[in-house]
Amino acid sequence: MDVTTFQCPHCQATLRMRGRQTAGTRFHCPDCSKPLQIAQTPEGQLSLTPVELEPIPQGPSRLAQKTEAGLQTVQSGARYLAASPVLMSWLVAGTGGLLILLLMLFDESPTIPQPQTEPETVADAEQELPNEKTETETPLLVEVTPEPEAKEPVAVPPGPAQPDQRQLENQNLIAAQPDQAPPLVARKPDPMEVPAVPETDVAMALQIPILEFQQPKEIPLKTLIAQFEEMLDTEFQLADNVKNDSRLLETPISFSQKNTTISRLLAQILSEAALTFSVKSNKIYIERAEGS
Repeated sequence: MDVTTFQCPHCQATLRMRGRQTAGTRFHCPDCSKPLQIAQTPEGQLSLTPVELEPIPQGPSRLAQKTEAGLQTVQSGARYLAASPVLMSWLVAGTGGLLILLLMLFDESPTIPQPQTEPETVADAEQELPNEKTETETPLLVEVTPEPEAKEPVAVPPGPAQPDQRQLENQNLIAAQPDQAPPLVARKPDPMEVPAVPETDVAMALQIPILEFQQPKEIPLKTLIAQFEEMLDTEFQLADNVKNDSRLLETPISFSQKNTTISRLLAQILSEAALTFSVKSNKIYIERAEGS
């Protein structure tokens, strides 16, 4: 898209915009931070206008108003109770009855039974005394172990001869290779996540201004529709009576226009073939015009 140059009405700073020069767009000036809005003149030119801040409403807040209304309701209820002693007595009697009912319900609730602890049995020390006496009365038997016989010395076989250290230092060492080494398999990289493509706001894109559009040579209507689909980055939805009519889509169209928008340009192109369009659910629907 082309670059549009504006001038801030507050600090007179030069601003350049690309892709956002749409009427009604609001932003803040990067130099003075004042709110600005893009406006469109009747001639189709774009300009910057300051945005007036909404005045802060004076008076009590909404919370204070609600609190005051609640206090007034409570005061009016208290005055009504004070003026009616019969209602006051019924209120006191009802409150007392409710308290008595709650006390009765709490008294009737079952108590949690506590487990009974069984008394521990203590063994008498007197019962163990006879056992101790019997152990002491039994005579002690001394076991005589025979002396071990002397064994003849066993001849130790000579061990293997150790290699000379000098020969080991001059010998080349060769690493043993395994019989069946597992093949090395490279791990495949994880697939990259495809970023989600943002959906085009069709209603906002239709308001993009077009300084000049020229089509001096006649081309079929379906070719122009394909160009607009590529321009708006969306797919048009055709009605059945339009999609099935091949002659209607081959209608030759040739014209030029200045200082317009994509919406008016598309409406003029479709009017050449007695068609119209509408935006529903962020999609453009093309159908026959009424009475055609």
